[in-house]
Amino acid sequence: MDYFKNLLIGLVTGIAAYLNPISGEIKSLIAVFALNFICGLLTALLINHESFSFKKAWRCIVEATIFFTLVSCIYFIGEHKGNPEGALQCVSFITYSVFYFYGVNILRNIKEILPNSSNGYKVVAFLHYVLSVEFIKNIPYLTNYLQKGGAK
Repeated sequence: MDYFKNLLIGLVTGIAAYLNPISGEIKSLIAVFALNFICGLLTALLINHESFSFKKAWRCIVEATIFFTLVSCIYFIGEHKGNPEGALQCVSFITYSVFYFYGVNILRNIKEILPNSSNGYKVVAFLHYVLSVEFIKNIPYLTNYLQKGGAK
């Protein structure tokens, strides 16, 4: 049993050392996925009066695992192709994309949790409005143009 324990510790340590150049991105992704999970859970429990859903929790874990695997594989491939700087740039782009899309979802959940009369709600509602590009819907004729499929 100690052999497998030592083997597992050695493997995890080796992988962590190899992925050290992207450790900041991985830690940031962990924080974003954890915050998304917590905000989604609070919204479901407090606002929607739902019980804890293992299906939703599992989906959150699977999504996080997919992104961790993606950035790890991109770094691995980029390094083995002799372009670690390009791989780091690609990993950074993916990380910022995740921040944006999950950030909009986090803000939406926080907006639902906060009371409408609070200052926190106003700040979060404004941030959500700007980040989710809702203001584009107010451009005259743009919504009509987009609904019809654009110019022909």
